Amino acid sequence: MAKKISPDAIRRKMSADLLELAQVLTSGMYGVIVNPDVLKSSANTITRQTKGSTWAYKISGLLLRVDVPQSTQPVNCPGPLTIEVGLSLGGDFESEEDQLTDLILDILIRSSCGTHLCAWHFDRHIEGGNAPLEAHPLYHFQHGGNAMLPFAGLLGNSLLLPAPRLAFPPMDAVLAIDFVLSNFSGECWSFMRKQPTYLRLIRESQKLLWKPYLQRLANWWDTPQKEERKKAISLMPHLA
Repeated sequence: MAKKISPDAIRRKMSADLLELAQVLTSGMYGVIVNPDVLKSSANTITRQTKGSTWAYKISGLLLRVDVPQSTQPVNCPGPLTIEVGLSLGGDFESEEDQLTDLILDILIRSSCGTHLCAWHFDRHIEGGNAPLEAHPLYHFQHGGNAMLPFAGLLGNSLLLPAPRLAFPPMDAVLAIDFVLSNFSGECWSFMRKQPTYLRLIRESQKLLWKPYLQRLANWWDTPQKEERKKAISLMPHLA
């Protein structure tokens, strides 16, 4: 029987991974990520502020600078764009299927002069209470959100709704940064995907978070047990 790895050892590995991520981003980002060193303070919180079977960390104010994408509206939006990434993440090692207990990811995109703002919010739905009538995947994206409230009187003919909530697999720091690069800086994303350390971190995070997520979805068709189907539909309420 394989020896069980202690929570402290796992936390140290998570901390080391964040430090490795900061290093590889520093060495190969060509100025796209402005301040990768903020990941170092996040790494320290894992080992210093969590205990038992739990873990948690936060990333505040990670900044990227990217070119204005084609077909952006308004057409004269001044660039480069500044993207601010904030992530709050927590989990429990004792959970075998989904060790995440908390996840909030905010992506704020601003024009160079700060007059135009776009926001995306991704989180793990807080379960309990009355179930919503609308589709509410456990892990989901929303466009707009509270970050747009200060701009409510400046939207012109635009209409921002709290729906749809778009299902997406859970993300940690590695996957969140990779997601932002893949959507807003394709050239840099392609470059980073050729870096062995970066690619290893991506694969490890996907195996830890995406593999159980996708297996739970597949159980909708592969496993007739009611409890397994209930887990699948929590991730994708549209299943029938």
